[in-house]
Amino acid sequence: METALAVPGFLKIIETVLSFGAIGIILVIWFFDKQQVDKTLSQYREDMLEQRKMYENNAELVKQYKSLAGDLKDIIILNTQAMTTLVERIEKEVCR
Repeated sequence: METALAVPGFLKIIETVLSFGAIGIILVIWFFDKQQVDKTLSQYREDMLEQRKMYENNAELVKQYKSLAGDLKDIIILNTQAMTTLVERIEKEVCR
């Protein structure tokens, strides 16, 4: 039922556009094309903002991982020194 009512309205729009001639058709096409371009640019802007946020989060994650890796390096060095001291002492006490 709604479709039957929509068709005459659509035909009226077509008749009005055609009454403007080629310029009217060009303006209507330009109008709908501009809306599509604006919609596409808006979506692109949102996507770029999201990508930028992800980049910033990744950069922060790398900084935190670098700090953690430095702490881990210090722990490994201390453990290696302790094990070296232990081995030297065992060799000195046991292997006399």
